[in-house]
Amino acid sequence: MSGGIAYVMGEKAKFEKKCNTTMVDLLPVEAAEDLAFLHATIAEFVSATGSEVGQAVLDTWPVSATGFVKVFPHEYQRALQELKDEAEAANSFSVTVNGDCITSPNLDIRNAYAIDNTPAVPGMRHVVLPAEALEPDSDEDSDDEEKSPKQPPKMPLMPKMPVKIIAPPPVKIVEVNGQNGHTNGHTNGVKDIEDSINDVGMKKKKRENLLDKTRGFVKYKRETKLYRDPEERQHDWEEIFDFKNVRRGLKTQAARCMDCGVPFCHSTSHGCPLGNIIPKFNDLVFHNDWKEALNQLTQTNNFPEFTGRVCPAPCEGACVLGINEPPVTIKNIECTIIDNAFDNGWIKATAPRNRTGKKVAIVGSGPSGLAAADQLNKAGHTVTVYERNNRCGGLLMYG
Repeated sequence: MSGGIAYVMGEKAKFEKKCNTTMVDLLPVEAAEDLAFLHATIAEFVSATGSEVGQAVLDTWPVSATGFVKVFPHEYQRALQELKDEAEAANSFSVTVNGDCITSPNLDIRNAYAIDNTPAVPGMRHVVLPAEALEPDSDEDSDDEEKSPKQPPKMPLMPKMPVKIIAPPPVKIVEVNGQNGHTNGHTNGVKDIEDSINDVGMKKKKRENLLDKTRGFVKYKRETKLYRDPEERQHDWEEIFDFKNVRRGLKTQAARCMDCGVPFCHSTSHGCPLGNIIPKFNDLVFHNDWKEALNQLTQTNNFPEFTGRVCPAPCEGACVLGINEPPVTIKNIECTIIDNAFDNGWIKATAPRNRTGKKVAIVGSGPSGLAAADQLNKAGHTVTVYERNNRCGGLLMYG
């Protein structure tokens, strides 16, 4: 654990024996902001799940807070301290003019005018430029409030001059390629709409045909913008991946998958532990055969909608292209295949043709438990999955 803070409920003595204290500090939950955050998080969890344990913690709050341990990673502490130092350094910016020390709370000198409405240099008058007039009065305004920009100073308008519009003379096509021309009823030779419309589909098809699959790993770079903007993500509970941007150039990314002699990416010992046939479905995505790509993917993967999001992608670490270039975006391609299948209604429940009459119990509804249940169901057994929590999913639900 190197990023973020964890609050663990349990006896500190027992937990400390199982924790690598060379990387983290184990602290009591005493600060007001920690207590407020922890209480709000547990309350939200209880309202969403109806957890009895969580409700018991809330009933005895704040006494129950003493049973929590704050896990604070050293690297995260260092990063927070650096941010704090940078903020203090930015707020302590000052200059000296004619022996007078002038301090601004922000490096943008225009904010100094907004605070006290006095010029930065004594004896000088501040002239508001048109671009500066559009700036907000204060950086402390709430983001929720609408900010009305100041209108720039109006410039005197020039008197309007009469303009005479001269219509172009009519154009008549006399002869085109040896044949008598016609104007389709237009005297100026304007094209009909079917002749002038932009065929976007045809242009896209031509652009895709120009992609070079043979030397794609040389010509094209790996897509690096995989996540949504953190400023946007912190306001919702949606997915963190920028799927719209990823899918836009997916065929280009699939073209980077080269014809490896030994594709280590689908090796169970070096790459994908499931043995996904990665070069095959990459090639099918490049050729726009999404249905067959889904068939290839689901041969070895019960839930690509899980692995395409939370898998650490050892396949990309084993990619041969990764020896001297960034590897192929295998995880994104896998995730897009299954998402496209859901969008097109291809994912449906398929019961086995024959039942064996045997019953199997699966304890735990995590990813492995659900995958085992799916395999046993395909074999014809009747499967029952047991879960002690009130929501299924295991680590996918509760982390």
